[in-house]
Amino acid sequence: MPKEPSDESTATTLSQRIQRSLRLEDLLSTSPEVTLQRTLSSGTAISTASSFAQRMNLARFPPSGTQVTFRDIGRGSCGSIFEIPGTSYAIKRGSNVSSIWNDFNLTNLAYNSYIKCLFLFRADFPNREIPRSPLARFFNSPESPWWDTNISYFPEGDRTKAAAFYLDRILPVTKEMREAIVQTYFSPDQSTQQQVLGNINNKDCLVRLYFGQNAPASELYDSSDTLRNFPLYLDRAQQLKLDMDRLAEEMALGLAILHWEAQIDTQDVEFVIGTSTTPVLSSYHPDNRRMPPPVSTVDDFSQREIQMWMLDFDKATQVELNEGGIVQKYFVAVTGNDPYFPHPRLDTGLWETFRRAYLRGSQIILKTKRVDKYVLGLPSKLIQRWEEWGDISMEDDEDDPFERNADEEDDDEEDEDEDELSDDTSDDD
Repeated sequence: MPKEPSDESTATTLSQRIQRSLRLEDLLSTSPEVTLQRTLSSGTAISTASSFAQRMNLARFPPSGTQVTFRDIGRGSCGSIFEIPGTSYAIKRGSNVSSIWNDFNLTNLAYNSYIKCLFLFRADFPNREIPRSPLARFFNSPESPWWDTNISYFPEGDRTKAAAFYLDRILPVTKEMREAIVQTYFSPDQSTQQQVLGNINNKDCLVRLYFGQNAPASELYDSSDTLRNFPLYLDRAQQLKLDMDRLAEEMALGLAILHWEAQIDTQDVEFVIGTSTTPVLSSYHPDNRRMPPPVSTVDDFSQREIQMWMLDFDKATQVELNEGGIVQKYFVAVTGNDPYFPHPRLDTGLWETFRRAYLRGSQIILKTKRVDKYVLGLPSKLIQRWEEWGDISMEDDEDDPFERNADEEDDDEEDEDEDELSDDTSDDD
């Protein structure tokens, strides 16, 4: 019988995780580039002494009478994210009720699909960490009585009733990683670096993986630039000698889960590197009958795990696998999004790694659904369209390869004979 997964991970053993763990003293003795090389890998455990960890740990048990404040940690077109001090949760708030409600539902659909696929992928991808999706909880409309109790906790500019829900917070990268980013990509001027690192908003640093585009300029960043949603472009990731194949495979598996298990078109969905204090599955202590309980199992923010996350589903839509035009919908979303995914012609080796993992992951999922051969062939058709687009976008220097393709195209290729499958599909049988 297969071994049941632990609460640490379904992809790595405890001994592997210990080997990949990083101590603070180890990072302090390395160069910024080496620090990023060692930390920008999902599944790596790290110990940090950051002020964020200290502040959050103190807020776990606030003195009686302490006023709670929901601090703004990120703003987007749909809504804003607010920190709940001392917890691993956040609140997403937005005035567009339908968009927030859609985000709430599709975030949970993505989370449930992620949990299911952890088990499906173990045999074929035993050493890969599947990108996580937050779990959403407790939706509240503007009419909810929840606001009467909680509205005063928001910053003054956000004290109006809107739609909101709780969700797992994607914790920022650690202080050591932020310092390494600033030392590597910002002006070497000491005043500039101190100003960037001293800005409290820059402590909310998530790293966007832009594997489909090289950095648009070679100039260093300055104090006007932010660490929130910091872009790590393809060429810079290569210069750091990151394990690109590993990250590309993990991203591909996340996309396969969203496409074929959750059946979400991934419109404007983000892939970022952040951290977490919480295990994927509920904690279980097998020696609980023999050992006394710990003082507390509340999250320790100084002990974090680096992870890739998938988030922001407010603009995404769910599809039916047997509806027409599904390849077109997926194609528009993946080529119109920010350049998270490898470009088919920018780094062909990385694309091939991504392509292979996406197709294999997609087939594993679809075969559990017992769909017909026509549906089994859809992932390959998407990849074919993606590669054709890649050829065109690379030929025309004036064309922005990440501009959304709004043109309506025929869906004839999706209506081909059901028995006609690509070699990729046949190889997976």
